[in-house]
Amino acid sequence: MKKHFITLALACTPLVAPAFVAAQQMDPNMPGMAGMHDTQPANAQGVGVVKAIDTTKGTITLQHEAIAAIGWPAMTMTFKADPPALLQKVRVGDKVQFTLHPAGMASTVTAIHPAR
Repeated sequence: MKKHFITLALACTPLVAPAFVAAQQMDPNMPGMAGMHDTQPANAQGVGVVKAIDTTKGTITLQHEAIAAIGWPAMTMTFKADPPALLQKVRVGDKVQFTLHPAGMASTVTAIHPAR
């Protein structure tokens, strides 16, 4: 019986190890990020407030509400804007609606406009 257990444990190790390593690489300063879904929709909608815009880097920092479609809690996060011209549509302090291409810490804002 012990031989079967050891064989099973060794056979499962290659499957579990990559997931464990990926979990260890998550940014501990981003509460809730560990709960992100592995399979995510192509795009998700969000609502938030613009906290910073960096036109040189092409980034926008949003304090957004929870995004249930991708399992994200409310948080403040910096995103790349694609295309960067999106950053000209909003100002720091604006409440916005945005479309997000979810990819964990590499997620991209693909559309944004002031919330109504």
